[in-house]
Amino acid sequence: MKNNFTVLLLSMFCVVTKPVIAQDEIITDLKYNHVIKSEILRQASGAGSAKISATASTDTLYLPFFDDFSINTVWPSQDRWSDSTAFVNYNFGINPPTLGMVTFDGLNKLGNPYDNSNANANGLCDRLTSNAINLFNDDNGLPYDPTDSLFLIFQYQRKGRGDNPEANDSLVLQFLDPATQVWQPVWRALGTTSGDTVFNKVKISINDPVFRQNGFRFRFSNYGSKTGMLDLWHVDYISLRKFLPPDYENLKDYAFVYQGKSLLINYSALPWKHFSFLTTGQQQAFVKTEAALTLRNNNDAAPFPISVSGNIYDQYNNLTPLVGGGGLNNIVVPLNQNLTPPATLLSNSIFQDPTTGEQATFIAKYEIGTTTGGGVVDDFPQNDTLYYEQDFHNYYAYDDGSAELGYGVNGIGASLAYKFEVLKGDTLRGVRIFFAQLGISVTNQIFRLAIWSGNAAGPQGAPVYEQFNQTPNYSDSINGFYTYLTNPVFVPAGTWYFGFIQNNAVLLNLGLDVNTPADPTRKFINTSGSWINSQLPGMWMIRPVFSQSPINTGIADDLLSSALSVYPVPASDIISITMDHQQSENFSVRITDLTGRTILFRKNLTPSIDVSEFSNGMYLLHISDPVSGSTLSRKILVAGK
Repeated sequence: MKNNFTVLLLSMFCVVTKPVIAQDEIITDLKYNHVIKSEILRQASGAGSAKISATASTDTLYLPFFDDFSINTVWPSQDRWSDSTAFVNYNFGINPPTLGMVTFDGLNKLGNPYDNSNANANGLCDRLTSNAINLFNDDNGLPYDPTDSLFLIFQYQRKGRGDNPEANDSLVLQFLDPATQVWQPVWRALGTTSGDTVFNKVKISINDPVFRQNGFRFRFSNYGSKTGMLDLWHVDYISLRKFLPPDYENLKDYAFVYQGKSLLINYSALPWKHFSFLTTGQQQAFVKTEAALTLRNNNDAAPFPISVSGNIYDQYNNLTPLVGGGGLNNIVVPLNQNLTPPATLLSNSIFQDPTTGEQATFIAKYEIGTTTGGGVVDDFPQNDTLYYEQDFHNYYAYDDGSAELGYGVNGIGASLAYKFEVLKGDTLRGVRIFFAQLGISVTNQIFRLAIWSGNAAGPQGAPVYEQFNQTPNYSDSINGFYTYLTNPVFVPAGTWYFGFIQNNAVLLNLGLDVNTPADPTRKFINTSGSWINSQLPGMWMIRPVFSQSPINTGIADDLLSSALSVYPVPASDIISITMDHQQSENFSVRITDLTGRTILFRKNLTPSIDVSEFSNGMYLLHISDPVSGSTLSRKILVAGK
């Protein structure tokens, strides 16, 4: 529980508590969930028919019940959950058991504060309710014996990479009595003075005959501030099943822990024309030597060796081995621990591509397997595959596209400048900036888009280019970047700084990606006439855009937009694709969830795709031309299971 937003003020040397001083940087908690709001707006536009929250399943579930939120979209799957105002994400937890978690905060299902009329508003916020579960008999009709061990096991974390719940805040678990339809509290965790760096495991026995009935449900609820993305709780790895003695937790699961990471050193994206201009040796200076893969052993039995394979597909659908090293064929991960194996990248052939377009896309696919090269590794294969899309578009970027916090500098005329090494002289066409929507809109605040020349020590002199009378704009899309078009400005290769100069002492709430480690040597602020390095965590969400021709900020795709049909809507097993284009068989196809995580990738477009293993929900189908780099996206809805 807290006031309307938590502010961290840092000077060069110390933390201060007064609201404004020279050389201030400010971090603010998010008051809106941009990913959720973007999906709601897409639905309102008629582009899709996904439901904001799931409705109760008509079929009672049988044990086992399991969800690790590794393959879901913005909201938990309707296959398991009857409603949810909590949201699925891959960024806010620290050391989760697997990819993905469900997060509880002070934002409603629309991504807005429950109550921002009162800075001290607090109380019930999010809920996550299971579908009805049969705890009386199994799917063969055999009743459970009173001596059978039925356990609900889950893991939770306070704070993570968000805001910390205080002592008066709580996460509560309740069970439903099917006979009386009364919810009974069975467990509660309180906030603390600091957050957790690990997930806490909870095991609850369900031995009361009141609950061992057909129609049992359970639900999680959080109590805290109702004014924003505050007092965060993360829940993961929920399992309800019958356990057999003596091994009461006989789970077998190896998993990837974090979403895929950029294969580039420092950068998350580079303009393809700039990267391909370099010699092979120069390119290698930008490519990592090891993949950032983290594995976890969630087994409750003795560990056994596993393997990891990796391949990369270029936009011509060519497959190349991605990782090497003898350590990947006999990996032993200690029980309930993370391990980062020596996944050496075979980088001498990763990004070889003769395309003449301004975009190149490479899909890295990593898979956990057995040491014998076949068979099922564990009980939960959905978290055994990891994708990462390495995009080379027309912009430079350090961030991963996700804002966990908002950022600002204090003072009239306060400036910030972001260092980029431009690899090839080219025409600047714009600067993409993500401004977070925090509390009162600042779209009436004026700033100057600015570009400085400089060196490693910082910007030098006055801006070489300025664009006056700009205001923060909010783009309703997953990435959330707004493109500020510039006059065509030729920028020679070298060190350049991109940023803005604000007119007033008002926080503009620049998006801050704290999942990407901070590099202070690239972030400079100026509030009193001299430049200093930023001392706060994370990387700013600013991306300079280069192109020899004017860029199109719309969503139309001239090559593919008039020739694609995807049906049925909704689909339960198979989606069919028809496309009137003579080169369509050479196009690649990719399906992502609404957070951008790749669920399926194929080198060549086929007339049908099996989605029977997908959870109910909304997905995005992307079809790409490897020659031009053009991509067309369509929504697909999987439902009816």
